[in-house]
Amino acid sequence: KGTELVMLGSTVEDNGTVTTFQSNGKELVDLSASENGGLVGVTNKTGEVIANMGADEYGNGVVGAYNHKGMGRTLQPGP
Repeated sequence: KGTELVMLGSTVEDNGTVTTFQSNGKELVDLSASENGGLVGVTNKTGEVIANMGADEYGNGVVGAYNHKGMGRTLQPGP
């Protein structure tokens, strides 16, 4: 149908990115990187971010889950 479903790209920091889209053009999943490591972002069918996962500045994993209004929690490793 000519709709973009997958996009490969790069960040200004020269990290690769992969983004997938719904058939209506709204983003679903974004895989990228930061200076701390890999990042995964997930959106719902209306385009709001509902989950993310990545590394913090200390190399620990961080996971967040949110409702459609952006309210939620972030889980980080304890001491």
